[in-house]
Amino acid sequence: MKKIITDRLFLREMKPDDFQALFQVLGDAEAMRHYPYAFDKHRVMDWIERNRNHYRKDGFGLWAVCLKDTGELIGDCGLTLQKINGETLPEIGFHIRRDCQRKGYAKEAARAVRDWAFRNTDYPALYSYCKYTNEPSFRTAESIGMRFACEYPDDANGKTHVSVMTGEEWLNELTENMISRAEEKLGSREYAGWCLSFIEEALEKSNDIEIFGGDSAKASALLYADGMRQGIPERGAFVFYDCICQGPDGPVNWGHCGISLGAGRIIHAWDTVRIDDYREIEAMTALSGDHPKYIGWVPIDRVLKQKP
Repeated sequence: MKKIITDRLFLREMKPDDFQALFQVLGDAEAMRHYPYAFDKHRVMDWIERNRNHYRKDGFGLWAVCLKDTGELIGDCGLTLQKINGETLPEIGFHIRRDCQRKGYAKEAARAVRDWAFRNTDYPALYSYCKYTNEPSFRTAESIGMRFACEYPDDANGKTHVSVMTGEEWLNELTENMISRAEEKLGSREYAGWCLSFIEEALEKSNDIEIFGGDSAKASALLYADGMRQGIPERGAFVFYDCICQGPDGPVNWGHCGISLGAGRIIHAWDTVRIDDYREIEAMTALSGDHPKYIGWVPIDRVLKQKP
């Protein structure tokens, strides 16, 4: 796994020499008061080895959470398969060193793991579970968009609290964040001539996520070709057009693109950021004199699955 990088953190695979730093997290009885037990040294060593086995077997596990500025390990967070109310389900878990709690690190790490999991696995939903008295844990789950699923009795916790988020809920959250940011730019000339930057930044900056498209609208349309659809674009879709533009060496098909608001309405960067019907965009005239020609649209989940 490559590092998962956030604003203040990076997540990486655990390694044997993380033992002492993890022991400060997992061996702290106060920090682990909602867990069945605090870890002794043997359990910490076993914890590291089990997660390294998960990396090899599943392609994921709990990862070391490190401060981006210093590289210091302050906890763990990741995805594991857990028995939850009798089912084996993908679960986001986290532990943060006591002196680093209440600083938003658990939320930041868990949100990054959520995004990684929905983009890199086919699980239709992700879960988080904890002892029913562990309010900080389930409040963190709620802060990344999870909601209450159930509580059930068990031997370890007395009662276990379960939170869940579906892939559809995740996509809806990302879509609405993206559209809100795009609409904030209405009337702006900031993106004149930079239609692809407009739609990619709307998605990335509103969701603290990175996507991997082409160098132009046309190049991105080719990358997403296997997911290209016709007809009225769904809300949140990336919408693409052929369009001849004037390049430094003559005319070139750099294309044009926008974001669907639904009902055929597209927000896009032309001379200004504006909203037009997806078919009426074909009547607009580029500086080259060419008119955009509708190619089709790509759902946001296809955009998010594109690899670098």
